[in-house]
Amino acid sequence: MIRLVPLALFIMGCQTPTPKPKAQLALTYPQPEYAVFTSNCPYQFEYNYLAETKPLSLCGTELAYAELNATLYITYFDLNKASLDTLLMDFEKRIQMFGKEAFKVDESSFENPEQKVVGTCVTLIGDSPSNVHFFGTDTQRHYISGSLLFEATPNYDSLSPAIEYIKKDVEKLLESLRWN
Repeated sequence: MIRLVPLALFIMGCQTPTPKPKAQLALTYPQPEYAVFTSNCPYQFEYNYLAETKPLSLCGTELAYAELNATLYITYFDLNKASLDTLLMDFEKRIQMFGKEAFKVDESSFENPEQKVVGTCVTLIGDSPSNVHFFGTDTQRHYISGSLLFEATPNYDSLSPAIEYIKKDVEKLLESLRWN
């Protein structure tokens, strides 16, 4: 019996501890259901019921995702009063400004000739204060632009599930965008 104790201690003492894998946060979001956003403004689109619409300014609106601590800010411009070239340059400047902390820029273009809508959605991969930016226009009369902001410290690893969820809503917004 006495001889078994040192043997047992030797066997137990020689085992190398195995590190546990890092835990992954498993966030789940509800399947999106969409409603049509309409107002007195010359555009409409579909938005996720999870977001609450709030007027911002004359023809501007915000989609507040309370459960995600995020807001999608949308601004409208009448191209009879604003230059498309200037708005596109401002969009590029915004991408440069917010993209300083990004290590990758993912850009996707959208075109719906039937509805006279062209647009772009840009995702900044990295610890940017605003990771998703988009615009939609008919290049003649209408232009909307939007940005996603979180009420949290920029941390792409933590925010990426919410960013991807809302990015799909932005894609739906651009696909369903109609000019009145």
